[in-house]
Amino acid sequence: MAKILERPRLVASGARPQDGVPDMTVISEIDEIGININLKTRYQKDLIYTYTGTILVAVNPYQDFAIYEKDTIEQYIGKKMTGGVPHVFATAESSYNHLQSTQRNQSCVISGESGAGKTETTKHILRYLCEVTSSEVQWVQQQIMEANVVLEAFGNAKTIRNDNSSRFGKFIQVCFDKHDQINGCVIQDYLLEQSRITFQAEGERNYHIFYRLVAAGAAQPDVKRQFLLEPAKFYHYINQSGCYTLDDVDDVKMYEMTKLAFNVLNISADMSDGIFSVLSAILLVGNLEFKDVDGESCELTKKDQDTVGKIAKLLGLKQDEVAKVVTTRQLTVRGQVTDIPHKLPEARDNRHAMAKALYSRTFAWLVHQINSSTRTDVSKARFIGVLDIFGFENFGVNSFEQLCINFTNEKLHKFFNHYVFALEQQIYREEDINFSHIQFTDNTECLELIEKAPTCVLRMLDDECRFPKGSDESYVEKQHKDLGGHKNYIVPEDKRRVKMEFGILHYAGQVMYSITQFLEKNKDVQQDMLFDFMRRSATPFVKEICRFQDLLSATLEMTKSIAVNKEKLNESSTQRRGKPTVGDTFKQQLMALVDVLDTTTPWYVRCLKPNSVKKPNVYEDELIVTQLRYSGMLDIIRIRREGFPVHVPAQSFLDKYKCLAVNDTLPDDEKKAVAHILRSLKVPETEWQIGRTMVFLRNSVFDPLEERRLVLLTEKIVIVQKMWRGYVKRKEYLAMRAAAVRLQSWYRGRRQRLLFVKRKRAAITIQSHLRGLFARELYAALKEQRRKEEEERLRKLKEEEERKRLELLAMAEREREELRQKAVQASFESAQRELYSLARMAESKVGSGMTSSTGEVDLDKMFTFLKDAPKEVEQEKDFLTDLNKELDTMFQASQPKPEGGRTVRRKRRIEKKLLILQEEEEAAKKQTEAVEDPAQFDMLTFAEKWFNNHPKDITGLGTFTMRRKKFSKQEAVPKPEMIRYTKSPSMPTSLIHLHDPENVNLACTIWKDLCKFMRGDLKPEQVNITIQNIIAYAIERSELRDEVFCQVMRQVTDNPREEDADRGWHILCLCCAAVTPGRSLNKFLQAFLKNHYDDERRGRFARWCLTTVCLTRVAPRKLPPSAMEISAVRNLNPLICRFYFLDGKAKAVGVDPSATASDVLRALAEKIDLQSVDGWALYEFNPDAEHYIKGHEYIADIIAQWERDKRTSAAMSRYQTVSRKGHREALGGGDSKFIFRKRIFRNPREIPQDPVEYHLMYAQAVHSVVQLDEFPVNEKVALQLAGLQLQVLCGDYEIGKESRYAEPQTYIPRRILQDKPRSPELWGAALAEAHREFGTGKTEIQAKVWYLTSVKHYPLYGSTFFPVSYKGFWSYPNSLILAVDLSGFKFVNIRSKSIMADFPYTRLESVSVDHDDPVVVLNMKVRNPEEQKCYMFETNQKEDIANLIASYSPSHSNWSRVGEAKTKTYHLSDEEKMKLYDEVMSARRALAENNLLQRPVDKSTGILTTTLRKPSKEKLMRLQKKKENLPFEKVFKQSFWSYSKNRLAQPISIIIGDELEDIACKMFQSLLIYAGIEKTGGFEAENDDQHTAMAQMVISKCLEKEALCNEFFLQLIKQTTDQPDPNSRINAQNWRFMAMTCSIVVPRSKEILSYLMAHLRKCGTDSNTEEGKYAQFCMQCVQRTAQNRNRKYPPSSQEIMCVTNRRKIHARFYFMDGQFRALEFDSAATVEEVVSIVKDRIGLKKGATGFSLFEVFGQLERNMLPSEKVADAIFKWEKYAKSTESTRSLKLTFKKRLFLRPYINPQDKIEFNLVFNQAINDLVSDRFPISYEEGVYVCALRSQVLLGPYSDRQRSDYSSIIDALLPKHMRQPMQPDDVARKHRDLGDMGSDEASQTLFDFVRQWQMYGSTIFEVLQSYTATLPKNLWLAVNEQGIHIMKRRDKEPLVTYDYRNIVNYSPSLKNLMIVTESLTRGTKFVFNTSQASQIAHLIRDYTHIIVEKQRKAAAKRR
Repeated sequence: MAKILERPRLVASGARPQDGVPDMTVISEIDEIGININLKTRYQKDLIYTYTGTILVAVNPYQDFAIYEKDTIEQYIGKKMTGGVPHVFATAESSYNHLQSTQRNQSCVISGESGAGKTETTKHILRYLCEVTSSEVQWVQQQIMEANVVLEAFGNAKTIRNDNSSRFGKFIQVCFDKHDQINGCVIQDYLLEQSRITFQAEGERNYHIFYRLVAAGAAQPDVKRQFLLEPAKFYHYINQSGCYTLDDVDDVKMYEMTKLAFNVLNISADMSDGIFSVLSAILLVGNLEFKDVDGESCELTKKDQDTVGKIAKLLGLKQDEVAKVVTTRQLTVRGQVTDIPHKLPEARDNRHAMAKALYSRTFAWLVHQINSSTRTDVSKARFIGVLDIFGFENFGVNSFEQLCINFTNEKLHKFFNHYVFALEQQIYREEDINFSHIQFTDNTECLELIEKAPTCVLRMLDDECRFPKGSDESYVEKQHKDLGGHKNYIVPEDKRRVKMEFGILHYAGQVMYSITQFLEKNKDVQQDMLFDFMRRSATPFVKEICRFQDLLSATLEMTKSIAVNKEKLNESSTQRRGKPTVGDTFKQQLMALVDVLDTTTPWYVRCLKPNSVKKPNVYEDELIVTQLRYSGMLDIIRIRREGFPVHVPAQSFLDKYKCLAVNDTLPDDEKKAVAHILRSLKVPETEWQIGRTMVFLRNSVFDPLEERRLVLLTEKIVIVQKMWRGYVKRKEYLAMRAAAVRLQSWYRGRRQRLLFVKRKRAAITIQSHLRGLFARELYAALKEQRRKEEEERLRKLKEEEERKRLELLAMAEREREELRQKAVQASFESAQRELYSLARMAESKVGSGMTSSTGEVDLDKMFTFLKDAPKEVEQEKDFLTDLNKELDTMFQASQPKPEGGRTVRRKRRIEKKLLILQEEEEAAKKQTEAVEDPAQFDMLTFAEKWFNNHPKDITGLGTFTMRRKKFSKQEAVPKPEMIRYTKSPSMPTSLIHLHDPENVNLACTIWKDLCKFMRGDLKPEQVNITIQNIIAYAIERSELRDEVFCQVMRQVTDNPREEDADRGWHILCLCCAAVTPGRSLNKFLQAFLKNHYDDERRGRFARWCLTTVCLTRVAPRKLPPSAMEISAVRNLNPLICRFYFLDGKAKAVGVDPSATASDVLRALAEKIDLQSVDGWALYEFNPDAEHYIKGHEYIADIIAQWERDKRTSAAMSRYQTVSRKGHREALGGGDSKFIFRKRIFRNPREIPQDPVEYHLMYAQAVHSVVQLDEFPVNEKVALQLAGLQLQVLCGDYEIGKESRYAEPQTYIPRRILQDKPRSPELWGAALAEAHREFGTGKTEIQAKVWYLTSVKHYPLYGSTFFPVSYKGFWSYPNSLILAVDLSGFKFVNIRSKSIMADFPYTRLESVSVDHDDPVVVLNMKVRNPEEQKCYMFETNQKEDIANLIASYSPSHSNWSRVGEAKTKTYHLSDEEKMKLYDEVMSARRALAENNLLQRPVDKSTGILTTTLRKPSKEKLMRLQKKKENLPFEKVFKQSFWSYSKNRLAQPISIIIGDELEDIACKMFQSLLIYAGIEKTGGFEAENDDQHTAMAQMVISKCLEKEALCNEFFLQLIKQTTDQPDPNSRINAQNWRFMAMTCSIVVPRSKEILSYLMAHLRKCGTDSNTEEGKYAQFCMQCVQRTAQNRNRKYPPSSQEIMCVTNRRKIHARFYFMDGQFRALEFDSAATVEEVVSIVKDRIGLKKGATGFSLFEVFGQLERNMLPSEKVADAIFKWEKYAKSTESTRSLKLTFKKRLFLRPYINPQDKIEFNLVFNQAINDLVSDRFPISYEEGVYVCALRSQVLLGPYSDRQRSDYSSIIDALLPKHMRQPMQPDDVARKHRDLGDMGSDEASQTLFDFVRQWQMYGSTIFEVLQSYTATLPKNLWLAVNEQGIHIMKRRDKEPLVTYDYRNIVNYSPSLKNLMIVTESLTRGTKFVFNTSQASQIAHLIRDYTHIIVEKQRKAAAKRR
C-alpha cells in the first residue's frame, strides 16, 4: 500500500526556521533563537500567524491587513486547522467544529502582555463566529459585536505600552441553540482599573469615552450645551498626562460609533443621555478644589459652587445635596446618623472615591444591559467562551491592580501548564509511552503564596482591611513577618523601602508592588450618602445605577449565575467574614473562571508584541525572546513535536480505521491489529505508539489518517448512494410502470364502459321507442275503450232523457254551450292566423328593408312600408286560406292501410296489457284504502313511541334538568292523557324526545305561550307576536316542528272551551302553512285531520290543513306569518294581492299562505287567459331595487318581509276593479309591487301564437324603449315608434285632439327629450305628425305587430339589462350595463347602448356571487394568456344575474355553491362500507397498541362498592395483568369511542402533567358548551354568545402543546361518532368545531392523524347529509393544513363564521386607487397563493412580477412574507383591534413591491393602472419630492384625466383634486387658479395621454422604483435626524426627507451586512472591519431587510443566469 503520510518525512528531513514554516512543531532542531527567527521571517512576509500544533501564535503587526473580510472568512468555513494558512479564523472554526461534533463546550484563551493584540484577536474570533453561524446575520450577533465597541470605549485606555489597552478582563460566553446558531452571549468582567479614572501617568490617557465625549462637545454645540462640556484641558481627570488624542483615531467619529452601539444594544435615548451626563459629572467632580477651614473641615470655593451646581444638574440632584456629599460624611452609631465634615485631604480623597463609584457603577450597568440584551440561559446552552484578559504587567510603580492582573496570569499559566504539560505527561506515564520528560515552569508555589489560606497575600490583605486601625504599613509589616521565608516572596533589600513595598517572583519574573492605597483599593468604599440622594434623582439612569451600589455583592451574584461549581463558591462565600473585598471577590471570579474553563476544550492564542514603539515593520528580537521565554513556548513546541497529542482508545481506533485495511486479515489482539493497520499504511513508527489501552498519534499522522478514511468513506458512500439511487429510481420506475399499466387498464376499461354506455343508450333509445309504440297502442286501445264506454253511457243517458223531458232540455242547453265554445275557438284560431301572418309579413318587409349598404340595421327604412300594410295583410290572409284548403284536401285523400298479422299480434299484446293494468289498479285501490284508514295512525301509537314520560306531580320542578328522569308507570302520566287537552300551563320537559337541551327549554317556553294564547290571556298587541314567535321557532329549528304540532294537537283535542279550540285550530293552520311535519309525524297528522273532517265547527279547519299538508314543497317558509296572513287564515281566506303588468293594468288574485311564485304565476296566467307561462316571471319592485322572485319562493314570505321593513304595501289598500262590483282592497299597492313580465326569451325572434302573450310582449317592448331606454333609438325612430304606440292607444289620428300628445314622456325616451330640449307644444306637433303618418289606417293588432317587429331587430332585444360597476382595471368605462340573453352576456355602454364586448356561455367557466358584498364575478375560460381571466362587477342584483345565467345555461346553475366545499357523491357497496369500518377499527387498535390512550376508569368494580377491605398487592397485580392481557375491544369499549354528553373524568390520551390534564378536561367541557349541552366549566368568556373567544382559546391551546392537540382531536372524533341524532344541532356544532380545528392544525401523532382520516372517510360517504358534507370539508382542510403546515394563530371571528358554514374565508383585497376585490381563500392559503389568486382575478399577466400583499392597519403597513398565512394576519390584527379598542380594521393591500426595469409592461393596461395609482399614492403620502411648479403641473394633468379638457370649472373642482393628489404640506399653499391656467395650457390632450404624461413625469425621478422608508438616526451629526431610506434595484440610498438627490448611495456589492431588530436596522457597508455602519430607528426594519435580501437574490440570480449563458 502506498504511503499516505508526507509530513513525517518533512520532520525527518528537517525544516529550517529561516523558511518561515507555518507550524513550528515540524522544525527539527528548535530553540528560542530558532523560534524567534521563524516568527521574524514570517513577520517580515506579513504572515503574522503561526501554529504550534493547535496553539496559535499571533504577532501584532500594528497595521491593518485585508485578511479579515468575508472572502477570507469563507476560505476557513468547514476547513481543518492544518488545511490552510495559519489564521485566527482557523482557530475559531476548529472550536466551532468541535462544538458541533463533540457537543462539548469550547473556549478560546487569548493571552499575552499589554499591547500584544488580545483585544483585536477577540474581536476577530467573535466576528468569525457571528458570520459563519447564519446565512443572514441576526440582531443578537450584531449586539455581540457592538458590545465590544461599548466595552472598549468604557474599559480601554491608552497606556505607555498600548494605545488601546484593556483595563479590565472579560470572558465572553457565546451561546448556541440546538441548531448551532448563536442565540445570545454572557459577558463576565474582571477588575476594572478604577485608579485610572482619577490619575494617569505621563503619556497615558483616561478611559476613551471621556475624550470622545469632550471631542463631541467641541464639534457639536448641542452636545456641549446638553452635557455642560468644556475643552479637554479644562478637566483635571484628563489633563494630567498631557495626552489628549491618539494617532489615526477620530474621537468624534468614535463617539458616534458608541452611540450607534447604544442603539444596537437597546439602550434608549434617555439612558444614553443619562450615561453621558454621569460621565460629564465625573469630569466635573475632578475639578473640585475645596478650601480648608481651621484644619478640621473644608468648604467649597466659589468656583466649586458653580461646579457643584453643574454636577447636580447633570445628576438630577439638588445642589445642596451634592454639596453635602462632597464635604461631609455620615457616621451611624446605634441608629443615630451624624454628619461629620471632611478635612481637606479627606474631601479630596472622597472626591476621587465619588468619581470611581459613579464610573464603576456605570460600567457595571453597561455590562448588565449588554447581558440583558443578549443573554440566554447559560446553564442550558452550549457555548464557546472567549477569554480576553489582561496580560502580565510590570511597571515602574506596581500597585494593587497589577497584583490582581499578575495573579490572573499565574492562574491561567497554571491552567495552561496543566492542560499542555502535566496532564499530557501523566497520561504518557499511565500508558507506558516512551517519551523524554519535559521540564516546565511550575508556578504552584507562587499561586499558593498569593491565594492559599490561611497565610497568603490576599488573605492577609483582607484581614488587615477588617481591622479598625489597619493601614498599608501595618499590613506589609505583618506580611514580611509571615511570608518572608517563602521562596517566591521578596522583601526589599533597601531598608528604606521595606515599609513601602514587597515583591513576588512570578513565572514571568520578579515584580515589586507599592503598598500605597492597597487597603483603600481593596475595600471599595460604598458612598452610601451619595447613593441615598441618587435614588431620588430626576434622571432615570442615575436611579438605575443605584442597583449596583453594593458592586462586589452584585459581581459575586453574577459569578454564581454562570459558575459550574456553585457549591464550591457558596462554601468559599460562607467562610468569608464581613463584607466582600475587591481581592476576595476577584479571587472568587477567577475560581469560577478556571472551573468553567476546565469543563471546556481550550484553544490557545498566544499574542506577542514585536516592539515597544507600537509601529509596524519593527521587530525587536530581545522583546520577542523574553515573551517566548516566560510563556514556555519552547517547551510547548517540544511537547507538541515530541509528544503524541492525539489519544484514541484502541477499540475506537479499530472501529474507526479498520476500513483502511479492508483486504487484510487483522489479528485478534487489539494492539497487534492497530499496529498492523499502521504498518500496512507505511506510517513511520516514530510517529505513533501503542499504550496499554490507547493509541497515541502525532498530528502529522492523525490528519492524513482522517483524510484517507474520509476519501475511502466518500468512495463507499458514493457506491451506497449509487445503489440506493438506483433502487429508488427502479422503485419509481416500477411505480410509474404500474401506474401506467393502471392508467392503461383504466383507459381501456373507460373506453369499453363508454362503448357499453353508448350501446346501452342506443338500446334504451330503441326500447323507449318500442315502449312508446306499445304505450301509444295501449293508449289508443284505452281511448277506444273509454270511447265505447262513453258511447254506451250516452246511449243509456239518451234513453233516460227520452223519458225525462227536463234532462233532454239540459242536454240541449249543453249542446248550445258546446257550439258557442267552438265559435270562440274558431275566432281565437282566426286571430292567431292573422297575428302570425302580420308578423311574418312585417319581418319579411323589415328583413328586406332594414339592412343598409354597410350591413348595419336601419329601422328608418321599415316604416316606408307601413302605408301598403293593409293590402299586404289581405294578400297574406288569402294565401293562408288557400294553404289551409290544400292541406284539408291532402288529409282527406289519405286512406288507412288494411290490417295484417302485425295487427293481430298488436291486439293480443294490448289485451294482455289491459288485463295486467286492471289487476294493478285493483291492488293499488285496496292498498290505498288500507293506508288512508285513519285508525291505523292513531296519535296514541305515536305518543307511545316518541313521547317522553312526564311525572304526574310537577310541582316544585321550577328548573329544568337535562337528564331524563325515569319514572315508574304509577308515577308517569299515562300516554292517553298526554294526547288530550290539559289545563297545566307548564311542562317538565318536551312532549317528544329532543336531543338538544336548548330545544327542550324552548319547547317548555312554547307550551307556556301556547297555553296563554289559547286561553285568551294575551293582550291584543301580543297575540300576533306570540304566534310569530312560536312559528319562527318551528321554522328555525327543525327538531321543534313536530313538538309544536303535537302541542297544538294535544290542546285542541277534547278542549272543553270552543273559543280556545278555535284559537288552537287557527295556529295549527298557520303551522301547516309555514312548515311541514317530520316524516314520522306526517301520517299521524293527516289521520288526525281526517278524523276531524266531518266536524261541523272545525271541519273546515281540518280540510284546509289537510290540503296544505298534502302539498309538495321544496322547503319550509323563511319567515313567520305577517299580521295580514294571520288575519286571513283566521277566516280561512286567501291573501288578496295586486299584480301589475307593464301595460299599466293590474289584477288582484287570492294567494294562499302556502302558495309559491310558480303557483301564483299559473293563477295569473289562467286569469288573463295566457296559454303558457314559459319565460314569464314575477318581480318584486322596491324603491331601492328590483328583485326576481324565484319559483319556489313563497309570496307570503315577501309580504312578511314587507311588514318587517314597514312598507306601505304590507297593508290593504283600495283597488279599482274592471267589474261593476265596486272597490275592493288588496295588498301590494304601496311602495313595493309585484310585477309580471317576460324574463327568459328562449327564441327572441319567435312569433308567439297567443294574442295575450303578444300583447304583453308588446307592452314590455314599449316599456323597454320609452321607460328603460334599453335600445339605441334615435329621435326619428322614436317618433315613428311613438306613432304606432299612439295608434294602439288612441286609434286613428283625428284633428283637434292635440291633448293626446301633451305628455311626450309617455312616448319618447327621456334621453331624447333631454338631448333635444323643446317646448311641449313642439313635441306634441311632432307626435301628432308621426301618429298621422305611421299609425293611421292600421288596426290595433297591426300596430302592435309593426312595433314589436321593429324592436326585435335590435341586437339587444331579448336581453335583460343589469346596471353594474366594474371592479378593476380595463379599457372600458367602469359603469356599464351587463346584458344577459339566450346567446350569452354582453358589456353595453350606458350612454350609447353599443355592445363593447360579447361572450357566449361556452366562454364562461363559472359564476361566483359574493355572500357579503354586492359583487358578482364572471370567471372566463382563457384561450390564450392575453385574455382576461375574470370580470368582477358591483351590483345589487348579483343573484338575479346568476339565476338568469343559470336559466339560459344550465351548466352554470351551481353558482350558489361557488366557495363552498365541493362534495363527492359515493355509491359504496356493503363490502366497501365494511372496509371503511375496518380502517377505523385498525386505527383504534393502533392507538391502543402504541400506548397513546388512558385506560378508562372501571366504575363498576370500585373498592367501596365491592368490599370494605382493601385488596392485597398480589390481587391488584393479578387484576392489572388480567386487564393488560385483555383485547383492546374489551378494554376500550364502544362507549369509550362514542359520543357522550357527560364530562370526562380523565383525558382520553396519556398526558403527562396534572396541569395539562386539567386543561384537556376543560377543552372537552368547552366542546360541550359549544354544542349547547353545558353552560359553564370550560374556557367560556363574558359577552361571547357565539362562543368565538372560547373556540379561539381551545385552538390556541392545541397550537401551544402537542399533547393537547392530539387529545382534542380524539375528543372531537368521539363527539362526532355514533350521534343519537345525526341531524341535530348538537352534532352540527360538533362538526363545526371539527372544521375549525382541522383548518388550523393537524394532529402531531401519526396514529391519531390516521384515525382522524379514517373517521372522516367513513363519515363522508353520505354527501346528502350535513354530517357527510362536513366530513368531506374537514378532510379537505386537513389535507391543506398538512400541505402548508400548521398555523401560528387560532381563527379569527370572520374565519370562524366562514369555516363553520363550510365556506372559504371571504376577505377584501384593496388596490391603491381605493377599489377592492372580494376574494375567497382557504384557511391554509399562504400569501404567495393569495397573490396568485389576486393576479388571476384582476387579469394581471403572468409576466408581471414584484407584486405582494401588505398589511395596512391605520398608519401601520407591513409587507407579508410569501410563506405567511393570510388568515393568521386577519386574526392578529383582529386581536390587536380588540385589545386597543380600535375601530379600524385590517386592509389587505395589493401593490408592487419589487421594481425591476423596465418596471411595467406597456402592453398590459392592468399593470399600468396598478403602478400608476401606486405612484399617485406615493405622491399623496409624501414619498415623492416635488416643487410648487411641479405640483401645479401634476394637478393640471390629473384634472385633464378626471375633468376632461379645460372649461369654466368651479374652484372647488380643482380644490378637491389638490386635496386628493398632493401631500398635506402642499395643499394649503397650492392655488387653484394656477392649476386652472396650467390645465388650460394642456388643450385637448386625451385622458389616456394625460395619465401617461403624468406617469412619465413621476418616472423621471432617479429614485423612481424605490421603496421609501421614513427612518430616524440619533448617533451622528453628519446626517439629519429625519431621513428617507430608499431601497431599489440599484441599492440603498440615504436621503434627506423631501430631497430629490440622495446624500449617499451604496450598491448591493458594498453592503456586507444588514441586521434588523424590532425597532432598529443596522447596515454595514464596504468592509466588516473598516466599513461604515448605519443604525436607523424604524418599526419597518424587518421589511427593509427582506427587501434588500430579495433584491440581492434577484441580482445574484441574474448574474448566475448570465454566467450560465456565457458558458
